[in-house]
Amino acid sequence: MPTLVAYALTSVLFTVSYFFTILATVLPNWLLFSTPNPFRVTTNYGLFKKCRGECRVFPSSDENDCDEKNFCEEWEGAAAAMIFAAIIGGLVWLNLVNALVSGRAGRARAWKGITVLLLLHALLQFTAVFLIAHLYTTSNRFYFGTKYDISFIFTNISASFSVVLAIILLMNGVLSHPEYVVIY
Repeated sequence: MPTLVAYALTSVLFTVSYFFTILATVLPNWLLFSTPNPFRVTTNYGLFKKCRGECRVFPSSDENDCDEKNFCEEWEGAAAAMIFAAIIGGLVWLNLVNALVSGRAGRARAWKGITVLLLLHALLQFTAVFLIAHLYTTSNRFYFGTKYDISFIFTNISASFSVVLAIILLMNGVLSHPEYVVIY
């Protein structure tokens, strides 16, 4: 059974990971395109906005963003995956807090559910990363010079962190000795 210290450390580390998830979801910085000098123009692509000086909704059928086959569906799928990852991350955080304030019996059972939620959190984030990476490599919209930006990196870090935390918590739950032994 994981100890109170293990849950506290997991809570602190997951809070950092969850902060990265929220930042990656709201910042319009998944892909970055910059034109060469002397007329430098920067375009940021986010899950919900495209910013070139001013921001607008992205993707938008009014702006002909959905002309390519399945572009809008995949982009919106990535956005939905990140929203669900943020919701699952909130559930992970609540379960970690619950494990911290509950007694021994609650901590003995909590690691199983938290491990599953951490893996689901990471899976949803990796799904968003995969969809954006697929569009980045196959879409004609992203010209030579487009590169991954900070939100893409934050999502990879957060998802990797969640997997590592899930493995550590699973190993701690499976391999640690029970805090007490029932006497019959």
